[in-house]
Amino acid sequence: MPHPNLRLTLLCLAAALPGCDRRPASALAPGEHTSTYEVRGVIHKLKPGSGTAVIAHDAIAGYMDAMTMEFTAADPRDLAALAPGDVVSFRLSVSDARSWIDQVRKTGTAPISADADPAASPAPGTPLPDCALVDSRGAALRLSDFKGRAFAFTFIFTRCPLPDFCPRMNANFAAAQRALGSDANWHLLSISLDPDYDTPPRLAEYAARYQPDPARWTFATGSREEIEKLGAVFGLKVARTGALPDHNLRTIVVDPAGRIQRVFTGNEWTPEELAAELKRAMAP
Repeated sequence: MPHPNLRLTLLCLAAALPGCDRRPASALAPGEHTSTYEVRGVIHKLKPGSGTAVIAHDAIAGYMDAMTMEFTAADPRDLAALAPGDVVSFRLSVSDARSWIDQVRKTGTAPISADADPAASPAPGTPLPDCALVDSRGAALRLSDFKGRAFAFTFIFTRCPLPDFCPRMNANFAAAQRALGSDANWHLLSISLDPDYDTPPRLAEYAARYQPDPARWTFATGSREEIEKLGAVFGLKVARTGALPDHNLRTIVVDPAGRIQRVFTGNEWTPEELAAELKRAMAP
């Protein structure tokens, strides 16, 4: 569970956020404060050249349960000699806007299960599957209700512990909301993957910190099965090995005819890119 002092606020998720760049740990922004944790885990995947590793880590006392997450190394060279199956210890640093690891040391090896690559995303122009949801007011809605508008949706949950993930998705949406203004025909949708905990009242309380325009941005949830079935179409992977869901990131742009226009993977896309894609979807 997140430490109470590490509140998942708006932050610069605008990074994708423009302000949430991957600065080295030594290059802190003015006023940026961090908390650090000693962590142990097993490497499941390395992304060559990216300086990132997917690590199944043990519970971090006072911060979060055991999860499998992607971490970014302050110095990519720390990962160069490692391989999937390596048991490692490392230091995790977390600020309001970003996180990184360093002091990575191999301490052993462990067997890991094969991890199939996510399914390829549907081709642009593919009709969007429908999905039944419930918004933060408790009202029923469906993805098909947004037909006639360009819209984008992403997957989040309110207890997400690292600022680089769900908080970044929501901060990016907040920045895109400001960039798009109120004149055009668009909508944003944040869908929780944790419906047992993220009840409509909790979603409403969580959403308020991002100041969504209710006419333009909806927070919603629904049945776990329906949401994961929808996400799987786009390569969203959700595992539930502890109290919190482990998941990758997918953000989808849909045109007014209800056709998939673009799928953003990961957290490196920017609010400007999202706004531009929605404007393109709205173009005659």
